[in-house]
Formats: sequence, C-alpha cells, structure tokens
Amino acid sequence: MQYKVEINGIEYTHADIRTGHIEEPLFDELSIGNACEAMFELEFRPKGEIPRMAALKPYVYEDDTWKVLKTFYIDERDYSPVTNIMSVVAYDSMLKADSVWTPDQALEFPMTMQEAATIIAGEMGISLDTRCSFNSSYEVDYPANDYTRRDVLCFIAAAHGGNWIITGADQLLLIPLVGSMPETTHYLVTESGNPIVFGNTRILV
Repeated sequence: MQYKVEINGIEYTHADIRTGHIEEPLFDELSIGNACEAMFELEFRPKGEIPRMAALKPYVYEDDTWKVLKTFYIDERDYSPVTNIMSVVAYDSMLKADSVWTPDQALEFPMTMQEAATIIAGEMGISLDTRCSFNSSYEVDYPANDYTRRDVLCFIAAAHGGNWIITGADQLLLIPLVGSMPETTHYLVTESGNPIVFGNTRILV
C-alpha cells in the first residue's frame, strides 16, 4: 500500500519516512465517559522547520486516489543533527479540548448537552458529527472549578453511555457503548479492513 504524510504543508514520501505509528483507542479499559485522542508517532527527515502544533496529515492510496486518514497536530519534537532524523508525537483535534472552558457570558445555562457539545466543538475549530444522538432532556450547568472542555465532554459521554472520538473528517463523534454503535467507517478500520504500514511500523486505524 502506498502512503505519504503532509507536514506543515510539505509532502513526505516513503523515502523520507523512517517509521510511523498511529494509536486510536476507544478506551484504555472498557469504560464510558472518555474523550479519546488518537496519537501519531513519526520519525522522518525534515525538509524545513517543523513548528509545534504544525498540522500532520497521513494519506493512503486506495481506489486510485489519495485519502487522508486524519489531521494531527505536533505536540512533541526531538531532532538529531547527527542522523538528520526528527521524531514527533502528534495528536488529533481532541488535544484542543485540554483547556479551561469559559463560555461566552451571553450564553444561557443550564443548556442541553447537545448545545454544549456543539459550542465546544466550534471552539475547538471542528464540528459535531451529525450521527451523534443525544437525550434532549439532559442538561449541563455553567462550568465551575476550572473544568476543561474535555471534562465537560466526558460528563456528556458518561450520561449517554459512550465515548467521544475525532473522526477522519475532523469531527467530534459520540460513540455509544450501550445500545447500537454507528456504522464502522475508515476512522476505525480501512475500507479494505486491513492495517496500514508506514515505513517498518504497523499502523492500526
């Protein structure tokens, strides 16, 4: 399978990439009330400056077209001038939920959990997946005690018996573990059902 990675707008191919590994858990242990983030570890030969929070997009070639798996953002970097190899750790948009949620003072509380999730997703620069299903009677109060966006999302997920993930389309999706699960798409497995390999490392998506 062919692959490439776009880092900070620059394309990297097999010749530039040493290893890569994606982890995308739905939970660490079987549980509900999680806001799960995917992680991408990559070693490559940089072609220019790689700033923190630079966008990193892995692609695979399927059905005669390049398909992006997901957008990640670089959180950790380490560069060896001896080998000219850079190691980075990047996370998907869930990383943006790790900040205190201070809602606009014009908003009215309590508000429905669906409205709160929609607002939080917008503040993260993404949108809410239309497949999300909420109980319209469930509400949240104004966040206190320095609750982060992730804290509030976890509370919403727990109330609905599920967990949050970021999809390949960079949307916030609530996956219920109680009841039926949404149709499996490429953010969980490839369309062919096969794992993807970057360099010498097996990648599961």
